[in-house]
Amino acid sequence: MDRNQQRYRAAIIGHTGNGNYGHGLDTCFTGLPKVEVVAVADPDSAGREAARERSGATTAYADYRQMLDRERPDLVAIGPRQVGERVAMITAAVEAGCHLYVEKPLVATLAEADMLLALCERAGVRIAVAHQNRLLPAARHVQKLLAEGRIGRLRQVRGYGKMDHRGGNQDLAVLGLHILDLMRLFAGDAHWCSADLLVGSRLASVTDVRAGDEGVGPVLGDGLRATYGFDNDVIGSFESYRNLGGSDTVFGLDLVGERGQLAYRGSMTKRLFFYPHPYPEPGAADDRWEQIPMPEAGPHEQFGDEPPDASGRVALLQRANQRLVLDLIAAIQEGREPASSGQRARATLELMQAVASAHAAGGRVTLPLASGEHPYAKANTAVANA
Repeated sequence: MDRNQQRYRAAIIGHTGNGNYGHGLDTCFTGLPKVEVVAVADPDSAGREAARERSGATTAYADYRQMLDRERPDLVAIGPRQVGERVAMITAAVEAGCHLYVEKPLVATLAEADMLLALCERAGVRIAVAHQNRLLPAARHVQKLLAEGRIGRLRQVRGYGKMDHRGGNQDLAVLGLHILDLMRLFAGDAHWCSADLLVGSRLASVTDVRAGDEGVGPVLGDGLRATYGFDNDVIGSFESYRNLGGSDTVFGLDLVGERGQLAYRGSMTKRLFFYPHPYPEPGAADDRWEQIPMPEAGPHEQFGDEPPDASGRVALLQRANQRLVLDLIAAIQEGREPASSGQRARATLELMQAVASAHAAGGRVTLPLASGEHPYAKANTAVANA
């Protein structure tokens, strides 16, 4: 069949009350050309019916395994934000021969990621992960400006979490993955990491480990700063401290070059600013940030143009997810890896785990990490069983 004529049967797996449907993954297939949403699975009856209505699915199931067996979909979205069921859900979908769009993080640990990616490779299925920022018009515009030399040779990439009540390790696990993924997009692979996890101003210890909210695994501390060594001698950093920010004007990246900086801030609707010096020069005639418009933006995607209401934000998330789904379909047809592939998601997960590993090691760790297990997993299990 001509790939332009091929049609895809799509299904959605969610779990209301236990991770729900992530950030809009229940509508990631809705309205796409040549994609028919055939079913949704959710063990919660009220949540299942609501998801069926939102997604436009033809039917609904309480058991996702039964859905996969009966419907035999080509594409499956795995929506729950909490990762406790992630391995089982992905395994079942891969064994059914389905290509996957998965909420981030890919899984809880690098060991799980390696096992599932090997399973996908053996089955010949593609997997894309919901790092939606990779294909935002804003991200493509930043890549264009870097390629054109707007700030000269890139020297530093500084990332900031949202720094709300989740500041520190929790912020890194929930939202920081998006920033780490963008750091990799702009700076390439990382080769080492050093990090400190803090409680107030003191170094966190194993006795501070707790089970993270939203099923993110073990976390500790209310502050952190991590440093990475990326390709081409680019130094990266990520920091988050509780209640030091809390808004989209903080959440994002500074890209520092030899002739200036780009400040890239916000969640789905990005804002971009240019500063003509690598470091602040108070009192200079040009000591000011200039906002850069994004000429290729569509509705609600211009910098600073936040959707006016909840329905607008839902539509924005849907478009962000659907860019990645359409790229996944193109990757299937072209025999390539998706832009937000499972391998890239694994590399981003490794940057997150490297923070805890470097802190546990009392200094710096090289990448790739020697262990695929979280360094505080045993302590987290002890906390959970206490």
